Parts: sequence; C-alpha cells; structure tokens
Amino acid sequence: MKANSFGNLIWSSAIRSWGPVVAFIGLAIAFLAFFFAPTTDTVELRWLIVIVSIGFMLLVIFARAAWDANENQIVGLPKVIYVKDPPKAFPNAFALFLVEPTPLFSYDAIVSIYYLDDGVERLVGVGKVINVQNDLKVQVLVLDDYDFGGKSESIKNNSKDELKKLIVKSSVPGFLMEAITNV
Repeated sequence: MKANSFGNLIWSSAIRSWGPVVAFIGLAIAFLAFFFAPTTDTVELRWLIVIVSIGFMLLVIFARAAWDANENQIVGLPKVIYVKDPPKAFPNAFALFLVEPTPLFSYDAIVSIYYLDDGVERLVGVGKVINVQNDLKVQVLVLDDYDFGGKSESIKNNSKDELKKLIVKSSVPGFLMEAITNV
C-alpha cells in the first residue's frame, strides 16, 4: 500500500489521467506553433499556445487528483475475508476473523459483529482486535457466540455466501458495554 502523500496523489493522478499523452500532445502543439505561428502579434501566438497547453495539462492532472482524493475519503465497513479457529492463547473464544484493511480498527479495539438476515442486521457477537498485520489486514477475535445460530458451522467453514453476510463494526451497543463493565 502506498504512503498517502500529496506527491503520490499528484503522480498517480498524472499517470491515471493520461498525463504523459496530454503532455506529449500539448508539447507537440506548442512545438508546431513555434514554426507556424506569426511572430508579429503583440503577444506572440506561439507563447500563448505553450501557456494554454501547459495550463490544460495541469488542469486535467489537478482535477483528477481532486477526484481521487474525494474518492479515497469514503471509508466503508470492512468485509470478513477468512474465518479460523481461535488461537490457543484464547481457548474460550468463538473464532478468529481476518478482516480487510481499514483505518476504523486499531489494536485492542472492541468491535461488534452483525449478521445480515433478510435485510436486517442482527447482533451476533462481540470481538476485539488482536492484531493489525503488516499487510494492514485486521485480526478480530470473536469472544463469544451470542446468536450465530445454525450459521456458525458454515461461517467457520468459510462459506462465501455466509461471509458476505457478516458485518464488523467499530462500535458496540451500550447495553453490552454496561454488561462488560459491570462484571
């Protein structure tokens, strides 16, 4: 994953907006203008063409950079990639979820797990982040099976249809936090 910097954003925008092609066409037009444009004008046409070509190229690159920066600001909920048995260090846990990279979760954060059932998100578990890997994927330890019901085996067997229905959120309902803190 690339570092988020202004320079990387501008460079990737130049490449993705056909920056080299636009630059080549603009420079070709400017080069031809030096040979075919008259030099008797108050502001020489060839310089005007060079300035307009460079300005157009920069406008395209910065417009693409603004578009990309806006698109990158949208952070959705991560999807569950894979489910494993919990590590031996956590014998009472239900499962270990490997979740897509997301800036929403940090190490040791408490999360809630929902199951999408006929358009209704049903709270099925609570977990905590036990690791953010080098590839930025997140390991979520599901601490308890509140209401996975008959879906728990197919989830543990990594059924693609069941994994799509799992939703991991960075917040926990208040009544669960009260129960956890009062124990």
